[in-house]
Amino acid sequence: MDGTVGGHTATIPSSPLLPSDERGAPGQPDTPASASNPASAADAPHASSAATVDRSAEFAARQTKLNRRTAENEYRYEVAEHNCYSTFFVNHCLGKARDTMRSEKAKIRIDQLALDEEQRVVHAAQRDANTSARMAQDAADAPQHEASEKASQAAYEEKQRQHQLDAASRATSAPATEATNQAAYDKKQADFQAKLEEAQRNAAQDAAQRAHNVSKFDEKQRTAAEHQETVKQRQAKAAANASQAAAASAAAASAAQPASAAGK
Repeated sequence: MDGTVGGHTATIPSSPLLPSDERGAPGQPDTPASASNPASAADAPHASSAATVDRSAEFAARQTKLNRRTAENEYRYEVAEHNCYSTFFVNHCLGKARDTMRSEKAKIRIDQLALDEEQRVVHAAQRDANTSARMAQDAADAPQHEASEKASQAAYEEKQRQHQLDAASRATSAPATEATNQAAYDKKQADFQAKLEEAQRNAAQDAAQRAHNVSKFDEKQRTAAEHQETVKQRQAKAAANASQAAAASAAAASAAQPASAAGK
């Protein structure tokens, strides 16, 4: 891409941001027919939802081209500004470069505003379509919602009625239930008291039996001790008698020995 500023030619390389088949000549905006025709923009709200969605890709492509035009415009200005400092009329050259850059910037701005307006109209149409679809769906669902609400109300009323019946039934059966509960409580208390008295009697009997057993044991111990003492006394008496008998026998034998000697 070549540019002539202040009588000097500057070579501007093609911008890597924009393919050669998509770059337009400077000063020629990428405004589609819809942007220059307000009637078509006004008809946008009546487009179908599918057409609205399809235009999103178109808007994105146009925005990309506008961004590339802006980048190229800034790049050309920087190159022109650089080249101006090698000319004799530097200020004049810089002024022309700024004017060219500002002119192109204004054209890009016009195209940007047109694109923004078209997107706004399409988005508004999409919102209107969504609102209409939602309202239509609400209208279609209204009978079912009404039936559901009636069923819910009927179920609530039935539940309340059943609750009142249950409360009345409890109130009616309360005295009989209270009497039954009191009788059951009294029986439980009487059974407990009977078991307690039986346990006390058993404890007294057990205590008497233990005392009797202790008494019998003590009696056996005394009897055994008395028997042992009797046996000891008998044994001592027998030993004494045996000792006396032996002493008497010995005395008799001693007395017999001198008499036999005298007879000889």
